[in-house]
Amino acid sequence: MRRVVFRIPRKFSPPQGFESFPGGRPLHSCSHRLRTTRADRGCAGCPHAAREESGMNDGGRGVKRPGRGGRGGSPPPGAGRGPGTGRGGARWPGMLFEAAPFAVGLAVTIAFYLRTRGELGDRIATHFSGGGTADDWGATSSYPWLCLALFGGLALLFGLGAGLPGMSGGARTTWTVTGWGTAGLLAWLLSAVLLVNADASADGTEARLPWAQLLAGLAAGLLAAGAGTLLRRLLPAGARGPEPEPPQGAVERLPLRPGERAGWSAYNTSVAFVGIGGVTFLAGGGLLAAGLVGAGASLLLAGLLVVALSAVRVTVDRHGLTVTAGRLPWPRTRIALDQVSAARAQEVRALDWGGWGYRVSARGTGVILRSGEALVVRKEDGRDFAVTTRDARTAAALLNTLAERGSGSSPRPGGG
Repeated sequence: MRRVVFRIPRKFSPPQGFESFPGGRPLHSCSHRLRTTRADRGCAGCPHAAREESGMNDGGRGVKRPGRGGRGGSPPPGAGRGPGTGRGGARWPGMLFEAAPFAVGLAVTIAFYLRTRGELGDRIATHFSGGGTADDWGATSSYPWLCLALFGGLALLFGLGAGLPGMSGGARTTWTVTGWGTAGLLAWLLSAVLLVNADASADGTEARLPWAQLLAGLAAGLLAAGAGTLLRRLLPAGARGPEPEPPQGAVERLPLRPGERAGWSAYNTSVAFVGIGGVTFLAGGGLLAAGLVGAGASLLLAGLLVVALSAVRVTVDRHGLTVTAGRLPWPRTRIALDQVSAARAQEVRALDWGGWGYRVSARGTGVILRSGEALVVRKEDGRDFAVTTRDARTAAALLNTLAERGSGSSPRPGGG
């Protein structure tokens, strides 16, 4: 792993009243109490009032200390939490809302089953090839139980998922769109299977499921997803699920002089990914030597791909946050400075993000090579992006400073 931290100009003397963290990050050491009002921001008589106004004190961006009257500072435990964020039944409406489309889909499918039961034989076609012809059959009497297991399992999955903490507003909308769309698609296709079997022979051998039914199912899924999105807005704010917890503590910054430019870069490699890719590549070579050209070539390609994606370069500069696959120009993820609400260093577990690699989960999106230290960016749309990297604290502090400089205002603590 190689880290590069570069600054222009190279020589930089911290202003009076600043001292350094062990890692070299400046910290304002002024002992004055920060008093912030609309008329006068800063502390009277403090030579570093301008720095205090920007939120340098305590490493935060615009973080207020408790002033007279108890204003400012961190709210008491539990303050600001909506009714759906704590224990109790307030989150149940949101969970039931996500499970509801699967109950409706099951009811529709069972209704079609009861309507066509007299026209069905003892077995029906349950699977169709790409050309639409039946290639697998099952007992007609087991079809309702299959539908019950499918819809019931998905209702449990999406219902419980809606009650998990850590989801941003955008992630919850995506969850609703995915769940309601899936329910609409399945309800149409499972009902269509019954209709095509009712029009076929008694044993279902002549049943065909045309592509038009698949396209119609996709349309039904889109309509259901749109309906779910609109209906979700009618739910009380507290019933939509627990809001993501804000980052603990003040948001750190890396002080820069006016006009000073700075950047940060780190190259991170996953030994596990390199090992997996190497083993896969060797297995492909062995299959090629054995004369299995197709399988061997596939494993060789897969091994090379895993090795190529086993490292990421993380860069913070005037362009924002850029994450690339090692030394390759693509794939690339970039978060511009105007999209950054707040950045922080955080310990993450790969399983909490759904595994390793490029992950999309309830917590947000991320590039997870391992469990451990990560740079987590709260974007302006409320979503989180995480990338595991060494020295994430320095990267977060610099990104916060550059984002503030680009927007001309202090980001809110915790990205809220």
